[in-house]
Amino acid sequence: MRTKSLLNFTLNDLEEEMVFLHEPKYRAEQIFVSVHGKNAKRIEDIKGIPFALIKMLEASYCINSVRNLKVTDSLNFNTKKYLFETEDKQRIESVLISEKGRNTVCISTQAGCNVGCEFCATGKMGFNKNLEAGEIVSQVYEVKRLSGEEPTNIVYMGMGEPFLNYDNMLKSLKILTNEKGIAIPSRRITVSTVGFKDKIKRFADDILNPENKSVKNVKLALSLHTTDNGLREKLIPSSVKNRLPDIYSELAYFYKTTGNKVTYEYIYFEGLNDTDSDIKRLTRLSKMIPSNINIIPFHPIGFELNEPLNVFKNKKDIDKLHSDKNLSGFIKKLKAEKVVVNLRNSSGVDIDAACGQLAVLNK
Repeated sequence: MRTKSLLNFTLNDLEEEMVFLHEPKYRAEQIFVSVHGKNAKRIEDIKGIPFALIKMLEASYCINSVRNLKVTDSLNFNTKKYLFETEDKQRIESVLISEKGRNTVCISTQAGCNVGCEFCATGKMGFNKNLEAGEIVSQVYEVKRLSGEEPTNIVYMGMGEPFLNYDNMLKSLKILTNEKGIAIPSRRITVSTVGFKDKIKRFADDILNPENKSVKNVKLALSLHTTDNGLREKLIPSSVKNRLPDIYSELAYFYKTTGNKVTYEYIYFEGLNDTDSDIKRLTRLSKMIPSNINIIPFHPIGFELNEPLNVFKNKKDIDKLHSDKNLSGFIKKLKAEKVVVNLRNSSGVDIDAACGQLAVLNK
């Protein structure tokens, strides 16, 4: 029999498992608290359950946490990058950003990514696998253990596209927000996606399901980067089949259904997505539903010298990739239109831990 990781079980899952094992249901909470609240590493470390149950669990179950390989500290920011390895030897990265009393953990949902965004190092490395729910949540537990810091915020903005690992992503949200575990308030969690038809609407319905009440305040971020469909198709290949009008409609449904704020993530490319037409479209978009726009400077990715972005045709254009001389002017124009806009701090750019920079070689 294949061993099953207890890290993959929600509290409800564990209750069903106890019924299957002919054990009292209350044992599920004891196991959940030890595994997800106390970060038990081995089944023998689970507290409060009888020795006979320990031995029964050891026969068919395990606790497969990600394993730390390396911690890299930024010299310029209060940021750490963690290189983890899963039980099947896939390598992933997570990031801890500490600022203004907040400890934000940026976690991955896939080893690699199968979207292939032009501006993202993870997309350039290809897709290896979807992470299990336990592999997602244990990134948070290990960052907490290694850093000694209490996580206050979680962002699903690491390696991978969360909505292409939907079931494990949703299960991990239910685990992280459960009051018997690490108990991260759902209002302090943001899930980022490039946008897929039907998935945003499904997400809205799922987080409002009474069975999922602990996740009802999770925020959504759309990796937008341009309001021009043609350019977006070049930057984000999946947008060919997931066009902006459809995505906007689902975002409106998300807000109307949940009341949760939406954030638009917008990497700045001088001369490509900062025109007057972009200003007008972003202004209209910001008035569609309550939202804010996070402007993100482009961060260098290790693949770009050998494989430059296909929207840049020559050396002069590629130089614009790194230019931000007009960035402040772009933000001022948006603010003049009463758009709620923020410039995202490039925390960890010196250790390849900023937006779009996460990538590893799996050996």
